[in-house]
Amino acid sequence: ALRADVSQCQIVQGCCWTRLGSLGFQCGGGHFHPSSLMGSCQSKEEVEGRLTAAEEDIKQEFELSKQALKDLDQITRVPHLLIEIRSLGFVEIQGKDTGGVYGKLDHWFKEHWHLEDKTVDMMETCNAEQDCGCCGFSSTYTMMELQEHHKLCEKSYSMGYVTIYGVGSNNHNLYKARGSEGENNMGKLTMQLAQFLTHECGWTLQVCDSGNLGWRGEIREQQMKFKAPHPLNMIAPLVMIELRQVGYIEVNGEDKDSIFEKLGSFFKTAWRASQIQNDPHYCDLKFQTSAFKKRGSEGENNMGLRTMELVDFMVKQCQWTMVTCNTGNYGRKGDQREQQLVFRNDEFVQHGVDHLMVELRTVGYIEINGLHDAEDLRPHLIEFLTTQWGCSEYTKWFWESDEKYCDLKYTAPPNLFFVNGLTNNLGRLTIKLAEFLAPHGWQLLLCNGGSMSPDPRHDPNRILREQQVKFTRAPPEKAAAPLLLIELRTIPTSDDPPQWDGVIEICGPDTNGVHAQLHGFITKYMNGSLPQFAPGNCDLFYVCNKFRLKPGSLGEDGRWGGYMNGESNLGKWTMRICDFMVDHLGEWDLIVCNSDNLSRSFRHGSGDNKYYNSVAAREMQMVFRHRAGGRGVFMSSSNVKPLGRPPLQPPPYWKDKGCINGEVGQKLIPGTADELAWMQEILDNTFKNKVTRDRKDGQPLADRFVAVQCIRSEHPQLWDRYAERRKVVSESCRSAESNFVIPKTMTASHSLAQRCTHASVGNPANQAYLLHGTNPTSAVAILSNSFTVDFAGKSAGTMFGPGIYLAESSTKADEYARDDAGGEYDGLYAVLVCKALLGRSYVTEQPGDFRDPVLNGEFDHVLGDREKAVGTFREFIFFHDASIYPEYAVFYRREKDGRIMPRPERETAPPVMEMAEE
Repeated sequence: ALRADVSQCQIVQGCCWTRLGSLGFQCGGGHFHPSSLMGSCQSKEEVEGRLTAAEEDIKQEFELSKQALKDLDQITRVPHLLIEIRSLGFVEIQGKDTGGVYGKLDHWFKEHWHLEDKTVDMMETCNAEQDCGCCGFSSTYTMMELQEHHKLCEKSYSMGYVTIYGVGSNNHNLYKARGSEGENNMGKLTMQLAQFLTHECGWTLQVCDSGNLGWRGEIREQQMKFKAPHPLNMIAPLVMIELRQVGYIEVNGEDKDSIFEKLGSFFKTAWRASQIQNDPHYCDLKFQTSAFKKRGSEGENNMGLRTMELVDFMVKQCQWTMVTCNTGNYGRKGDQREQQLVFRNDEFVQHGVDHLMVELRTVGYIEINGLHDAEDLRPHLIEFLTTQWGCSEYTKWFWESDEKYCDLKYTAPPNLFFVNGLTNNLGRLTIKLAEFLAPHGWQLLLCNGGSMSPDPRHDPNRILREQQVKFTRAPPEKAAAPLLLIELRTIPTSDDPPQWDGVIEICGPDTNGVHAQLHGFITKYMNGSLPQFAPGNCDLFYVCNKFRLKPGSLGEDGRWGGYMNGESNLGKWTMRICDFMVDHLGEWDLIVCNSDNLSRSFRHGSGDNKYYNSVAAREMQMVFRHRAGGRGVFMSSSNVKPLGRPPLQPPPYWKDKGCINGEVGQKLIPGTADELAWMQEILDNTFKNKVTRDRKDGQPLADRFVAVQCIRSEHPQLWDRYAERRKVVSESCRSAESNFVIPKTMTASHSLAQRCTHASVGNPANQAYLLHGTNPTSAVAILSNSFTVDFAGKSAGTMFGPGIYLAESSTKADEYARDDAGGEYDGLYAVLVCKALLGRSYVTEQPGDFRDPVLNGEFDHVLGDREKAVGTFREFIFFHDASIYPEYAVFYRREKDGRIMPRPERETAPPVMEMAEE
């Protein structure tokens, strides 16, 4: 199973030995001997003792890490999630399991991708028999049952069974690759998974990025990072466009709004591309073009230029939002660039913003693209590059053509880029560049790294790094928010056996004492420490022994493919740092989270016998933006269980058969055009130009609330209890004189009101739609969990007793609405449109605790008529959970005089049950 380096065969102590890279040697008897034990014969007891001691060390470190992660997860409310697809045949998940997402992923992986739980792994064991002659006993790697303390990920799956070589069998042919140009279906798989997590689970796709390992970069890894769910993710489609320097464009995702046709027209017109037959197992759409160029031996290319042309088209002409943009490096030298871009169709937010890309290249150049959108910035940027960084305008060589490769190019002075092996200062330069651009109205949007090796045969450690930094226009005060960059890195120190150092680098100002807070986190949970001497490439530098790597396969060969190309735990710690910064500290937003794969080579032999073994180096870069004042974060932690039987009298307009049969816990259905129109009628026709003291955000009242999207909930369990309660209320109303109060919502939208009336029996329980203002993420949580009377009264809002407060006026509901500040959907508010069983109303104009008349069955709700008392609003208070079925979450924006209102300074998510007096 192990590749033999026959050229290194040698005679040692009378036996024939074949070197197996740096894994060890194979003797004439066919036994494997780790390199570290060569030259010393060991007894079986000595080998087993060494392995036992190593195993105990791993167990002890695992228990310490396990407890640290448990402590962190207990105080994490809104976690981050990382999912990695590895071409070696594995899929891995990192991050806290919240909202049952692991269970949902498990079901989806096994149903759609036919994945299997990873249950075996490579373990080092002692040979059962003595080796030949003088060898004594040795150890070997064997596939054994995976023990918990050897797991580096929260959850691992294999593509089929794990073979004797330690890789996934891929017997269902899930991952596909072919040819010498790097064709693969990783983009297709990425979009399938992203669509499930966003549309079905509501998680927000933050970043996806690719990495390459192996002789030609053929070992591929695709990481996707998701953050706190947002309901609008369930509606917005995604599309990935991959530009491959070998001459292809591949598209994957949803063909929403005829985007495939629009892209085809753009590619043909702008890049003279021709559409070719796509293999649907690899991509959804494919084009061939000669528009992608490269020249020279230093990695110059025009992929940045083409990328910005595509971004302009998608954002400005097609009105899609750029979610992420990353690069990959394929080929022996890494010079076959692959640029992945993911866009989201947010038709409900503003578009058309300008973008700018600055590429920092350690070979000695800085390249800028997108300047046609930033002519006002050009003189300031040139002044910065020349005076502060000491750059000079690039002078082309006589052999270079006039063909344009970028908008602007500058030559960097020798001392600008600090490079010492794998250590560099690109992170610090990224922060410095962002700090300069912020006062000019340009905000850091994305950044990612790549690398190439111009001469991997003779000088493999000469690595040319590239950092692409993308900016977007923003108000200067918003762009000026402080940034912090954190990078986790492994730096190989030996190949015999493979060893590495773990380091953590931090760049950025000490905003609100964040350096000390991070110091506490790193030292307490990650065993990090400040060394006596640190490189000057960052503001804080830690050494850390928490990072673990594994071989990619049993036959891993350092000379041909490199060592340690397998599983790692960097993602696990990356997600916890994100949780700490965003959720625990509560005043930072994650904007970048990218991985990069490199290697360090170690020379062996000399002359014609010289060769290099390489060891993988892994890096994870995160950038956070400070959010002044912080904000509340909220996420539903529910995992709705199926009812197990059909609910009582489900509405005839339900669509999901699983919900109708009670086999599915809940389904969120994007609203139709008609339903969105009904929601707008409710917002318009119940609007009242009246301000009360409950409007505490300091913002003037809007003159219109504009619905941009809605979601309808089909929830068998909640509906079943509502229908049972409806029978009780109907019967009580039938046996008593009932003078029903009709809310204004019932006359605001005739079509929606009809859903409260049965064709044959009418509306005996006095059903009506009522409103409850909240923030978007809380709205979806309430759709899943409904309201709970037990929670009432624990915040402001018990004017008429500790119940569930609903409104008939959109203005009243808006007093308690908030946006999810700092996210992709800033400025979008939420109102729940709930079916409620009004039955008989206990009407009062004065405050008081009026729950008893409802709880004793005399009435079905309390109507607090402050409209009649003081000219404000009527409120409807319920004391039975089952009397309310939250059906719609409506997302809207505030407008005044036809313009979108800026969000107020005071924007925190209110308690779910907040409803106070005027």
